[in-house]
Amino acid sequence: MRGERKKLAQVARIQARGQLHIPNTGSNHDPEAEYDEALAAFGLQEQGFDESVIASEARQSTQDKCYLWPENLGTFIVWQNLRTQWRLGSDGRVTGLDYAGVSAYLVNILRVKAAERADLFAGLQAMEFATLGVLRQRG
Repeated sequence: MRGERKKLAQVARIQARGQLHIPNTGSNHDPEAEYDEALAAFGLQEQGFDESVIASEARQSTQDKCYLWPENLGTFIVWQNLRTQWRLGSDGRVTGLDYAGVSAYLVNILRVKAAERADLFAGLQAMEFATLGVLRQRG
């Protein structure tokens, strides 16, 4: 469970920074392949990159990616649906989630069983704390 919450917190931090990208997995769109095909139509081929540079960039790109674990998908979807449940302080800054609203959503809308609610709430809280940390850093 702790590892799952750490991954959820990581996703929340990335989202709070505005860096979350959810790829469209239903599409076969491959921009690199399209580019290569367009060059080939003119009898051209991209050239001039050192293979070691490309390999280094590929490793760096992979290191920068964050993948959501399948077991966290349900919590992430609930998190996305709770975007309207943030409480604001008198200064207009976000202070945290409205737990009464979160509870009402989990119980009345999703009908999450009591036994599952504690784990789901722990994941949401991990995402909340991570988001608040990013927001505080922004000032």
